[in-house]
Amino acid sequence: MSVASSVMRGRQHRSRNTTLEKDSYGNEVLRLARPLPVEYLLVDIPASTPLTPQYTFNADSNLTPFPVENRMVDGHIQDFNALSNYCQQFRPGHFLEAVSDFHFLLYISAMDMLPMKDYMSPILEAVRTKNSDLAENWSRSEHWATVEQLITASSSSLPTLSRHVALNNATGPNIGDQDEAAAPNGILWTCPHCTFLNPPELATCEMCSLPR
Repeated sequence: MSVASSVMRGRQHRSRNTTLEKDSYGNEVLRLARPLPVEYLLVDIPASTPLTPQYTFNADSNLTPFPVENRMVDGHIQDFNALSNYCQQFRPGHFLEAVSDFHFLLYISAMDMLPMKDYMSPILEAVRTKNSDLAENWSRSEHWATVEQLITASSSSLPTLSRHVALNNATGPNIGDQDEAAAPNGILWTCPHCTFLNPPELATCEMCSLPR
C-alpha cells in the first residue's frame, strides 16, 4: 500500500501466492464464475405522502398563474409584460400571495435586466414560513422597488409596435401613408436595458418591453 493517496501499488505476482481451488479429496475443481447477484444491487426506498399536505405556493384558481418556463410552444412566454400582468392581479398588502408562485420566483431570480438571485433568501424564507411581514419588508427593498418602477412605467406606456402596425393594416394604407413609412419622422432610440434600436414612436422597447 502506498503512502500517497493518489498512488496505488500492487504486490508482484508470485507462483507461491497462487492457491489452486481443490475439493475435500484434493482434486482440482473448476467452478462456474457466476456474476454478482442482482439482489445485492436492489435498494428499498420507502415512499409515502403526508396525511395532511401543506401547500407552500399559491393555489388560487381565480388568479392567472405566472407562465411556466420553457413552454413557448404552449403559449407560456416569460417576459416583462407577463411579469407586469401577473403583478397587477394583486392588491396592496397581498405581496406574499403574489410571490407564492414557483415560476414567478424562478423568473425574477434569473431575469436578464435585473437578476435578483443574490437577494432571494429573505423572500424564500417568507414563502416557506408564510410570513407576510417578512414579505412586505422585502417588497420595500431597493432592488424590488426598481422592478416595481419598471412595471409601473411599462403598464402606463404607449402600445407596442405590433399593435401600431396592426391598426395601420386594419385601416388600409394609402399612398401618403407609404410615403410617411418610407421617410420616418424621428431618430431611432437605443434601449438602455438591452441596446435594441427602436422606432421613435414607441415608448417601450420592442425587444424587452421595458420603458424608454
